Amino acid sequence: MDCSQISLNFFMKKRIINWGILSTAKIGWEHVIPAIKKSKNSQVIALASRNLSRATALTKKFKIPKSYGSYKELYEDKDVDVIYNPLPNHLHIKSSIEACKNKKNLLLEKPLSLKSKDIDPLIKIASQNKVIVKEAFMVRHHPQWRWVKEYIKSGKIGSISSISTVFSYNNKNPKNIRNIKKFGGGAIYDIGCYPTVISRFLLDKEPKRVIATSKNDKKFKTDILSSALLDFGDIFSTFTVATQSTYSQQVVILGTKKTVVIENPFNAIANKPTTFVIYNGKSIYRKDNTIKVFPATDQYEHQVTKFSNELIYKTKIDYGLLDAKKNMKVLDAIFMSIKKKKWIKI
Repeated sequence: MDCSQISLNFFMKKRIINWGILSTAKIGWEHVIPAIKKSKNSQVIALASRNLSRATALTKKFKIPKSYGSYKELYEDKDVDVIYNPLPNHLHIKSSIEACKNKKNLLLEKPLSLKSKDIDPLIKIASQNKVIVKEAFMVRHHPQWRWVKEYIKSGKIGSISSISTVFSYNNKNPKNIRNIKKFGGGAIYDIGCYPTVISRFLLDKEPKRVIATSKNDKKFKTDILSSALLDFGDIFSTFTVATQSTYSQQVVILGTKKTVVIENPFNAIANKPTTFVIYNGKSIYRKDNTIKVFPATDQYEHQVTKFSNELIYKTKIDYGLLDAKKNMKVLDAIFMSIKKKKWIKI
């Protein structure tokens, strides 16, 4: 019996996947740990921080059995099957390589890296150690996005002309990693990756070229207002992202027959429903058109359960490292376009 069959038999018998959490990052304790605890095929068994008291405080709060005062201890825990890694962007690759060397599967926060080429060593080490590494785009697991993708395929929207996105918030805290350039801060890295990945997800293809512009904070040097146009050939995807504006999110998918407006596209709250407006092409007034409401659901829990199921049943991986590299190539081109002030081919 080969190693892959042994691994398959182990997970098939296990049925419950053990997760470890790397660091005490807010997204971990606010979204991902609660999501894992909701999941029927997953459980959190360990949490690591460079500060043991911080780790202990969180493990007590969430009733997690093990707490570690170093990341290395978590990597070496034989009981941990998957590590969730929400470290700052510039630390993603190095920390994930160490986890892979210890045979750990990984759910790694977006963006996976600061350059697409930086992902290559991670692809290599993950392959050598036969582990799965996935980028944590929880939005692809929300039922509303699955529905709209099928709606587009049905032809009811007609041919898609464009996808337009606005995503913004207001954060001027100089100590926040989103405002620290060397840590991969700025609007494009933090939230520009979302309209990029969703456009690729809906269209099932890659943009051919991009053009973009941005405004930088004089002190932080990070982009605080950026706009980009992704050319998919016969379809345009445009987005504006901002870190010092009002809190706003919306995606508009323009078709030749109908228009779909997604009102809660990215940060859908687990206990609140999400809403679409399907404009019929005859009236621009909301009341004259179709409003579709999706029940409250936890997109983070869907993401966790899907990953654990891929390990348990050895099913095909939906979005792995090669997809993450493709998304990062688009971001690379966006930054290059801003620098060169021209269209950049991908």
